[in-house]
Amino acid sequence: MIEVAKQEESNSASLQGVIYVRFKEQAYEQEVIRMLSLFYPHMQVKVLESSAIEKTADQDVMVHVNIKSSPDTIYAIVSVETLAAVKGVDRSRPLYQCKSRLLILPEHATDVQIRRATKRAMVYALHEALAAFTGTSQPWGILTGVRPGKLVHDLLLHKPQAPTWSEVVHQLQSNYRIDAVRSQLLTDIAKRELMVVPDLYSLKQREVSIYIGIPFCPTHCAYCTFPAYSMVDKARYAEGFLDAMMREIEMVGRLLREYKVPVTTVYIGGGTPTSLKAKELSELLESVVTEIPGHKAWREFCVEAGRADTITKDRVDVLKTYGVDRVSVNPQTFRAQTLKLIGRGHSPDIVDKRFHLFREASFQNINMDLILGLPGESLSDVQYSLERTLQLEPDAITVHTLSFKRASEVTDHRDAYAVAKDSEVYDMMDHVARQMKVANYVPYYLYRQKDILANLENVGYSLPGKEGIYNMITIEEMQTIIGIGGGASSKWVMPDGTITQQQNASEPSAYIAHMEQMLEKKERALHRVLSAIQSFGHLS
Repeated sequence: MIEVAKQEESNSASLQGVIYVRFKEQAYEQEVIRMLSLFYPHMQVKVLESSAIEKTADQDVMVHVNIKSSPDTIYAIVSVETLAAVKGVDRSRPLYQCKSRLLILPEHATDVQIRRATKRAMVYALHEALAAFTGTSQPWGILTGVRPGKLVHDLLLHKPQAPTWSEVVHQLQSNYRIDAVRSQLLTDIAKRELMVVPDLYSLKQREVSIYIGIPFCPTHCAYCTFPAYSMVDKARYAEGFLDAMMREIEMVGRLLREYKVPVTTVYIGGGTPTSLKAKELSELLESVVTEIPGHKAWREFCVEAGRADTITKDRVDVLKTYGVDRVSVNPQTFRAQTLKLIGRGHSPDIVDKRFHLFREASFQNINMDLILGLPGESLSDVQYSLERTLQLEPDAITVHTLSFKRASEVTDHRDAYAVAKDSEVYDMMDHVARQMKVANYVPYYLYRQKDILANLENVGYSLPGKEGIYNMITIEEMQTIIGIGGGASSKWVMPDGTITQQQNASEPSAYIAHMEQMLEKKERALHRVLSAIQSFGHLS
């Protein structure tokens, strides 16, 4: 049993105070705390170590969680009531009791399968009880992961009993308590992914993609935790860093040729790749198209230009020369005061000019990023930024919701940044979705982040035919992504679907210093992954 005593008022998301939690078994402590925090984001959660509950008031709340199991089933029961009701002082608020769905365990269930089922049953019942008690629910129901779209693909892969699209929507709502809007959104995105990449489910058995990380930026944005070192660091490290990275590129290319494994997409991100000077950028791209096999056959070659203050005509010309066919120019917002506050080094008007540099160079797939909920911004600010973005007629628009990432400036000094209330962020996202539909942009990929405002999501929209293939593949974890460069993470997706990761050093000097050990470790991993793909027998 889990007991929770909540100080202060009961069921408003704006309440201040403390939620006290007592566990009989603490195996799912973090899941309980996270769900409580979603419903009461401004309450402090403390775990009681002793049997006694601290000083309480009648308006405090008690939550009881019971797990019921048999050798082949498991379910949870959660009840919520005020202490006033428990004491018989006030029965005006009823006892809220919710039972999870009965989950059938597979025959000879492993400990891992039992733990997962137990957690799912507990979180389901907890969500339902809190939703009934507070009068609100979470847009993503019981889900906390970053890749909710994988649920849809898992359902579709259960052939020959794969559900219809309408059945998928129903199962998302029923089994995971995802709201109707987001259940339909996930389903629409899965349809789009399979339309754009018809062989999505077999890519892990035949091909890989490449991610190349450039860990330099003009300035460090307040919300960002990506590997990004200053231009001063770049000047000190660039030459040695590029030399080291080209060794990594050469090693990867050599093994891809040895095993005859094709490349689906190549994505260069960071940091900001266009922090490199035109000459440095040219040297990098020359290495990429020379060493990584099949340049002309890649389905997509994308560079995250990102920061408008790094985009110049000579850099644009270099990208065009080496066949880059998709770029991002990311305003994040068109409000000058917000750009200054978050540490972006450009004015809104520069974004327009830099965007047109790419159009004048005949780039036909340009993405632009916007962030909802930036400090100090309201719905009218988002409306203005979206209007300015749509005037440029980009091929794709990626809409992020601000996330309080660990170690970011915004998170470390959260009290210093005034951000929108959840209801305001909902209005922002709803406005964007409506305007995207009017402008004929369709959603094509989605992901979530921990501690994201209003417990919402990030959505990529594009004009039909302009989707970012790399984004879909990597978010759904449908194939191996070989990470090259500073802070790059390799995700090894085996033909049988098992996934492991390997991280490169982020700091440029550490990346250079540990190159030999990293190459040796990565080469061993690549032999294992590429030989498994080759032996699967589906190479052309």
